[in-house]
Amino acid sequence: MIVFYRERASGDFLTIDTATNRYYLDNYGQDHFEGRATAIEGQVGSVCTCGVSREFLHARCRRIAKRKVPREWQKAIGF
Repeated sequence: MIVFYRERASGDFLTIDTATNRYYLDNYGQDHFEGRATAIEGQVGSVCTCGVSREFLHARCRRIAKRKVPREWQKAIGF
């Protein structure tokens, strides 16, 4: 399942794929997800694929509905 988040400090949007958590746990022993987020804060064009930890999500992000993600960000993160 694809889940959307927004970073509290920067306001940037990111997504994670919850189905990838098992892969990270089994192969790396890490509680991470594959995600899409900005490499450079505030620059929509810098979105890239990355690992995102559950700890980071809980500490620095809040979950949001897809409808609250602007079209420009949806396009950049692949939706």
